[in-house]
Amino acid sequence: MGEIIRTTLTIYQDYGGDSTMTVIVAAAILYLWVTEEKKEIKMLFVHLTAGILALFFFPLFAYAAMHFFLDSQVYYRLLWLVPMGMTVSYALARAVSKIETRRKRIVISTVFALLLMQSGSLVYRNPMVTKAENLYHLPQSVIAAADVMHVEGRDVKAVVPGEMLQFIRQYDASIQLAYGRDALVDGWSNNPLYEAMEANPVRSYAITDYAKQQGVEYIVLRAGTPIAGSKPIGKYEFSYLTTIENYDIYIYDRAEFAEEKKKEYESLTDSGRVENYLYTGKQEDQNEGI
Repeated sequence: MGEIIRTTLTIYQDYGGDSTMTVIVAAAILYLWVTEEKKEIKMLFVHLTAGILALFFFPLFAYAAMHFFLDSQVYYRLLWLVPMGMTVSYALARAVSKIETRRKRIVISTVFALLLMQSGSLVYRNPMVTKAENLYHLPQSVIAAADVMHVEGRDVKAVVPGEMLQFIRQYDASIQLAYGRDALVDGWSNNPLYEAMEANPVRSYAITDYAKQQGVEYIVLRAGTPIAGSKPIGKYEFSYLTTIENYDIYIYDRAEFAEEKKKEYESLTDSGRVENYLYTGKQEDQNEGI
């Protein structure tokens, strides 16, 4: 039980990070608990919030949540139920409304605004936030790769590098994936194809064999990815189609649309392209079960 309490406290501290927002929210709740007279307002901003926090820290609930219907990596999402923004805004508006003079209200409001700004960090400094490259607000490389793989009137199945997983189906839902973003989180997925995709070097037999088993019709690799094996990928029925935005796209030769796609991109294929292939000898055939 002590371990679950420590875990819960750590999750709460990580949720707040370096920000003082959790302290500000606690102060707002305390202020409304003391001053608010309307029962419905107090129920929303004080009783409900206090109940959610009590549930969050209650060891038996935390243990059940982390072991049966959530896990420790997403348990913090329970705190999303706390209406932090609304609570702080209402408490601030209520406090300022009690100030008699207009000048004092402006000064106090400005101080509170600066305090809120200081409690966090500028979102545009986050390395994960980048300038939009297009109207879709998605990486242009994802859009380019999706356009290549798209087949009108039908779904296709692909396997893509990890950095594409969260974006590609936002642009084209007809592209099914062998695994989703859950593969990026430890303990959420054990798909061997993901491990094969992220290996360095990529094993040509492993990646194509797992792809066939899971009905994959496209393999997308980062351009220049070292590929090792007794044979290159093309010898395992996945032909090189094209390179787009620093990604190499391979197509399954037995796919119904394969020949049509090959003809479409035949003129765009770089005839001087050299695959970063590492021959590992015939012993690899025995290891791979060929």
